[in-house]
Amino acid sequence: MVLKDFLRNIVNPHLGRAIREGKIQANTVDEVRRLISQAESRYGFSVYGGNPEKLLDYFNSKDFELLVSAFKGGNALEVLVDILREVAEEYRDLPEVRAKALDIAQRLSVGEPVKSELAELFERVKSIFSNYEASLAGNEVLLRVSQDFVVRISYEGGRIRVVQCRTTFLDKRDVERLREVVAGG
Repeated sequence: MVLKDFLRNIVNPHLGRAIREGKIQANTVDEVRRLISQAESRYGFSVYGGNPEKLLDYFNSKDFELLVSAFKGGNALEVLVDILREVAEEYRDLPEVRAKALDIAQRLSVGEPVKSELAELFERVKSIFSNYEASLAGNEVLLRVSQDFVVRISYEGGRIRVVQCRTTFLDKRDVERLREVVAGG
């Protein structure tokens, strides 16, 4: 099945129709297009040389929260809900994308806030590890366990990635010890 492009074949027609029907202002449309164009470059979800499954990463990101805020600020959340419902229909062969689009559309329809999964993960990490310093950095949660030990946690495509980073200081003349440190000894 040939998929419609998210921005060009789904979002833009909805925005055009919403302007004609007076459901959205032109300045909101400009902001929405700008945000989605940036996201398309960052996440690579275009059907033209990208991977539409990457929409899932976008839907789970802080960037998508910004898009929701733009629609909300323009009093046009129903336009976004319509877009998400069409995504669910057009991308039915991508079950995770379809399910996430329907979930977000449902939440928005009943007035629930839509948080990125990274934000939800951050809140959970903060509550579980309340005695450590946790922060958001880009698309990662950083958990500082000690001065020389940091855990980087990211959430992509339904999986949690954990990278443990331990800092070791060596005397600059002790390059031979580098092999030992890298090998874990």
